[in-house]
Amino acid sequence: MTLSMADLVEREDWQGVQERFNNREFVQRMGVTVDLSDPLQPRCDVAQIESYHLGGIGQDFVNGAVTSGVIDIALGLTGLRFAHMGYFATRNLHIDLTLPVEKDGFYVTARSTSRIGKNLFAEATVFNPAGEPRVHATGVVRIGIRKG
Repeated sequence: MTLSMADLVEREDWQGVQERFNNREFVQRMGVTVDLSDPLQPRCDVAQIESYHLGGIGQDFVNGAVTSGVIDIALGLTGLRFAHMGYFATRNLHIDLTLPVEKDGFYVTARSTSRIGKNLFAEATVFNPAGEPRVHATGVVRIGIRKG
């Protein structure tokens, strides 16, 4: 019997949730590996940069749209621990592309900072492989949208 994502979350089987995310086509096509070893601080790694990750005018930097997509995944995952309330989704995202993200790979960590009602406030940071911050983001994850 295969457990649903909701069952995995309810059991706090973060390894199972991580595997399920890493098997999703969108995550695989983006070249992302989700790490939920600390579910309070989800991490997304993009270790191998491909040509489709790079800027559209021949730059050797990761395209902001790619960076933004990975930030959205990591920040949205901060809502996992509230999945018992129903669906959740990123509803607002502010990204400060402070420094270029080089083509050596990058990772994003996220954490929630506070909660007001059904709004979970969170932040995420993009780091290069040396652990140097490149991009900062804040956002709101709407939790408890409705039960499935």
